[in-house]
Amino acid sequence: MLKPTRLFSFLIVFLIFWGNPVSAQNDWQIIDESLNQKLNSDPNIALEQAQQILDTNQYTFETNHEAWFSLNEIIAHAQVNLGYFDSALVIATQLYEQHNAQTYPIYRVRALLLLAMLSERRSEVKNVQAKSLEGLKLLKNVKTPHPILKADLYALLGTSYRSQADYGNALKYAKLAAELSKSNLPKLARAHNQIGVIYDYSGNFELSLKHHELSLNIRRQNNNQQGISDSLYNIGEIYRDMQQFKQALQHFKQALKVDQSLGNPYHIANSHGKLGQVYLAMGKIQLAKEHIKQGIEITKSMKAPGDTGWQLSNMAQVYIAQGRFDEAQTIAMEALELALQADAKRTEQTIRMTLLDISIKQGNPKLAREHIELLLSMPNTGLQYQQKLYQVSAKLYEEEGNAVDAYQSLKQFVDVQKKRNVDLQKQQTARLRQNVEVIRQEQELNLLLKEKDLQQAQLNNLKLQRGIVMLIMLLLAGAVLMIYCKQVTKQKMTDLTASMLATNLEEKNQLLADVSHELRTPLAALKLSVELLEHNIEPDVNKAYARVHGKISQLDNLIGDIYRSAQFDNNVMQLNKERCNLGALIQDIVSDFEPQFQEKPQSLTVSKLPSNLMCTVDPERFKQIIINLLNNSLAYTYENGETHISIDVIDHGSTKKVQLIVADSEPGLNDIELSKIFERLYRVESSRNRDLGGSGLGLAICRQIVLAHGGEIVAEQSALGGVAFKVQLTINNV
Repeated sequence: MLKPTRLFSFLIVFLIFWGNPVSAQNDWQIIDESLNQKLNSDPNIALEQAQQILDTNQYTFETNHEAWFSLNEIIAHAQVNLGYFDSALVIATQLYEQHNAQTYPIYRVRALLLLAMLSERRSEVKNVQAKSLEGLKLLKNVKTPHPILKADLYALLGTSYRSQADYGNALKYAKLAAELSKSNLPKLARAHNQIGVIYDYSGNFELSLKHHELSLNIRRQNNNQQGISDSLYNIGEIYRDMQQFKQALQHFKQALKVDQSLGNPYHIANSHGKLGQVYLAMGKIQLAKEHIKQGIEITKSMKAPGDTGWQLSNMAQVYIAQGRFDEAQTIAMEALELALQADAKRTEQTIRMTLLDISIKQGNPKLAREHIELLLSMPNTGLQYQQKLYQVSAKLYEEEGNAVDAYQSLKQFVDVQKKRNVDLQKQQTARLRQNVEVIRQEQELNLLLKEKDLQQAQLNNLKLQRGIVMLIMLLLAGAVLMIYCKQVTKQKMTDLTASMLATNLEEKNQLLADVSHELRTPLAALKLSVELLEHNIEPDVNKAYARVHGKISQLDNLIGDIYRSAQFDNNVMQLNKERCNLGALIQDIVSDFEPQFQEKPQSLTVSKLPSNLMCTVDPERFKQIIINLLNNSLAYTYENGETHISIDVIDHGSTKKVQLIVADSEPGLNDIELSKIFERLYRVESSRNRDLGGSGLGLAICRQIVLAHGGEIVAEQSALGGVAFKVQLTINNV
């Protein structure tokens, strides 16, 4: 049975090679839609199927540019999702170089989007922004609007600013992406997810949850497995920030399970890192260390410095919890170097806060103040971080007995707190506005989902109609083919019947001619002898009478043989079976034939016969087999030749069989003659058969008697130089 994935590939290839030119574009749209759905639910299958279609050469740069580009694009996206960044980069670079901005502006932008996405996965923030801005600039010069393509570029820009802790720009571009994605539910879900992450980082958990729930609902409607995983992951982060670790753990575990089923190393590593953070917060240090270690191994293999830096900062926190401060500082410095290399500002802030914790734990206030000053000088350090930093600074000065600086730090702490309270009031006002907006968006989303369901129903109806038409066409074609095959078969049967009738008639005519010829010879001789006796011309009356009796006997034997052969042909041969001693039957017949063999002369030898070989046969018919075989040997073997008889019991699988062999010396027969020897009235040398006086039916009758007993008879080359006849009969009730 075909697996579902292989069956889908077969159907796609069927559409490609059997679709007519009129429906080719529709066929490609169906294929493209199916592949993009698979891209989100199972990138492995999408990669395999897209490569299979591309290998058929049905879609090339020259014949169908759009399909060819899309197939390469899908392959690159699948490779990105599976972590094959180097392979994806080769395809993206080739697509970018093959399409200049003047002739192929849109294809150029799509290639730029691929390159920006790869840079984002490698934490190359500046490259992400450069490629995204280049793409947006090209789109400005294109007359036809491309909202979804623009939304993808805005989304990447938003992600790059978020990694730099620039939440104002991040939110700006995420909202632009959401506005442009209203007609595309998967993209809209991605935008809501991104907005939710930004609100989470800004400390607005209520709005963050609302946007993540919107995103999750859309993704469940579209069965977007990777999207569902992303939403679960981000909701888990909110619960972690709210210190509801049990719920956070549940969401991160679900996200990891989906990520592992899809095989995307980027998401698998992130889920391991988040699980490590939650386990660490719960005091389960060993479990935290195991998950973080797996995350580090994956990000290093991906060559993603920003992600590796974040994972290493998590491991530094584990070492702090274990009191291993020197190891924590070493690994935190390594993480900081990677974050600076990737220009990942948020990760840099996290690591510097970790270094601050280490310096305090190690009792190094001077180094701690250096970290505080550096963090406060960073442009995107949030008010929450600032408040904590001034509080720590005041405590350090107080411990040193520096009351003036302690007071100054405490005053700055209070000022930041006031600012934060003002911001919280503003956020509360914004939250109220956003709540109204979210409600409006929920209603709009419900309408979109209903419209999509309606469109899907219409599409399904169209597909069903097409399927019914194709099925009717196939049924009609099948019916025509069946009628045609039936007519051909009928004609063949008619021709075969006519041929068989003609052959049977020819054989019957030949048989009648042969029988007439066989009867004519002894009748002519008999007539001559009678006429000689009638006119008293015969000199030796006794001899003449002996000839007459001989010819009458010959005619009687011939007629008897013909009668017996006809009995078998008409299935009326009667067998009177009984248990017989086959050895005794053979010995009786051999005794009768010995004088004839001595007179020729010709030797007749018999192997030692079994003393009590019992078998259920018709004794008279069995005797007739031996008599006919001995007559044949006596008639056709040269003088001074020899004939040998043997009978044995042989094992034949689960049954036992009797094997009778009658073999004689020269002359022998070739293979063609051996294959025809059991045919009625067949003679090897017709010029001498009349002289020998045989009917030509003896061997045919032997074969018929053997078959009537359920046995078999064959003729082979004899080791004595002539012919060996082998008869096998099943032993019954031995």
